[in-house]
Amino acid sequence: MIKNIIIIFISIFFEALPFLFLGSLISAIIDRYVSEETFVKLIPKNKFLAAIVGVLLGFFIPACDCAVIPIARRLLKKKVPLNVILSFMLSSPIINPVVLFATYTAFSKNLNFFYLRLILGIVVSLIVSIIMAIIYKDKNPMIEDEEETNHDHEHHHEHHNHCCSCHIDHEENDLKIILKHTIEDMLDVLKYLIVGALIASLMQNLIPASLFSNQFISTISLMIFAYLMSLCSTSDSFVAKSMMGSFNDKAILAYLLLGPMIDIKNTIVLMSGFKKKFVFTLIFLIFITNGLFENLWLRIEHNIFMLILYPVVEQYINQRKSGKQKEDERVQENFTQNKKR
Repeated sequence: MIKNIIIIFISIFFEALPFLFLGSLISAIIDRYVSEETFVKLIPKNKFLAAIVGVLLGFFIPACDCAVIPIARRLLKKKVPLNVILSFMLSSPIINPVVLFATYTAFSKNLNFFYLRLILGIVVSLIVSIIMAIIYKDKNPMIEDEEETNHDHEHHHEHHNHCCSCHIDHEENDLKIILKHTIEDMLDVLKYLIVGALIASLMQNLIPASLFSNQFISTISLMIFAYLMSLCSTSDSFVAKSMMGSFNDKAILAYLLLGPMIDIKNTIVLMSGFKKKFVFTLIFLIFITNGLFENLWLRIEHNIFMLILYPVVEQYINQRKSGKQKEDERVQENFTQNKKR
């Protein structure tokens, strides 16, 4: 068992590490080159439209659930609205091109899951982000850190000196500063990633998969399963596909949506920069919204089929039956005539 725990821990850790570096690098680039004024100009005042901007960022920035957290923290320090940050943070691990390609490949013979993951991923991200922005309208969700404040002050001073200099070794200085902030952000989150990966590896070995096979609570079961397993969103589609014979469509969809948005590893990493109350509220809303919308959407989809498609299908089947019946009658009539001759 210990060997399995170590293998799974190493697998989770090294799977997440490149994406964590990518997220920290993007975070450092944003910090260096994008000013608060730029974000203020680009982001609409309307909460819903602003959240859509976050989703668009999520599509164009190929970040997994670990990579988005350093970016989210940096954006929040840049005074980007919370609903934009959360819609980006929740949608990116689901709708970025890399994950979409993986989902399409896994469900190439049943593209319904591909379309539903894309559509509901956007819808749930928008709803959760707007609700959280309303709850935390006048509250700071980030942990106040004196060292971080001093670091930001030093960086501002450094940036000011850089702007006022004669631009000697401009590119070299930029590269050093970006690399410095990349390493700082990465090391800040890395210890939480190690703890999260360790907990996830323990859960995978100590909790039997059969515990989640109850069909009556299959949706909740697979949501919990996705939270505990902490798989990367680039690979979870293939795991979901392997479970199609054991779980209903609603449960599979719940697994595909919740896992990339939040898992136990991601929870630990989130707590590195955000207040516990904020993190737990976010987790609660993600679970509730996912559960409600999967039920609602599949019912709507079923009703659309029953109201529109089912009559068409039924008419087609009846026509086929009628045609076959007429064909049988014609064959029987020809047989009777030949017999009389």
